[in-house]
Amino acid sequence: MKLDISEQYLTLMASALNDAIKYNEGFLNSETIKDYSDYEEHLVCLENFQGWLEDEYNRLGKDNPNLMAYEKVVKKI
Repeated sequence: MKLDISEQYLTLMASALNDAIKYNEGFLNSETIKDYSDYEEHLVCLENFQGWLEDEYNRLGKDNPNLMAYEKVVKKI
């Protein structure tokens, strides 16, 4: 499958997905929920999606030198 998306939306998607993962990780660590299983499964899905998106982003970046480097969009701590 080929991803056909504008440079701006691709960068925004990568950033938003990273924010969603950070938010959900914080939520799981907040001890405000009793049953973690659904939330953990959701987080795993987000992380799997992020892995796929990173591969696609880097693949598209090879043909688009104006695309910001993935590592600058998603700062992993």
